[in-house]
Amino acid sequence: MQSVLEKQTALVNGKSDLIKESVSKEEKILLAVQLSEETRLKVMEDLFVEFKIENKRYKLEVLVENLTGKINKNILENISLSERRIKVTIREIQKINHQNMVLIQQSRSIINDTITAVLNSKHRSIVDRKG
Repeated sequence: MQSVLEKQTALVNGKSDLIKESVSKEEKILLAVQLSEETRLKVMEDLFVEFKIENKRYKLEVLVENLTGKINKNILENISLSERRIKVTIREIQKINHQNMVLIQQSRSIINDTITAVLNSKHRSIVDRKG
């Protein structure tokens, strides 16, 4: 989450070196997330087989639903709490990434408008001298 906010700050301040550093951090985090997800899917598959859960969607809510009454209630509550925290974090990251996308689009638009104005300035004055 911190690297996403750092990237946003770097975008706003036009610090390309910090943008590169933030993107690099994000790539490392995403790799760790991908590896964790692969491990989670394997563990979920094993649990679904062990507890004879007939569902190919390896989702935590399906697991919790099917394990209710079979394992310790505190474990299930911790799993559900972790799932909710992950979903909140994902929503926050998506919101910041959307804001970053808007910032980038606006910057590109300003750059394009500036280039167009400079190129067109050869044909006419940028300053209106009539006023």
